[in-house]
Amino acid sequence: MTKQQIIKIIISVLIAALTALAAAFGLSSCNVVRTVTNRSEFYQKGDTSITIQTRTTESYDAKKNLSY
Repeated sequence: MTKQQIIKIIISVLIAALTALAAAFGLSSCNVVRTVTNRSEFYQKGDTSITIQTRTTESYDAKKNLSY
């Protein structure tokens, strides 16, 4: 192997290791939001109508525990 090939291999290994570390720390947390909507309608005779709508929004924050 030539000196240039060895340097290219070392650089490739370093880039792969840094990419793995960045992915591990970058993917360690996430946020999730879920919205549930319920709707109920009731119509009476004439022009009167009633609509009941409820909306529930839930939010979750998750973090990966990196204990070694």
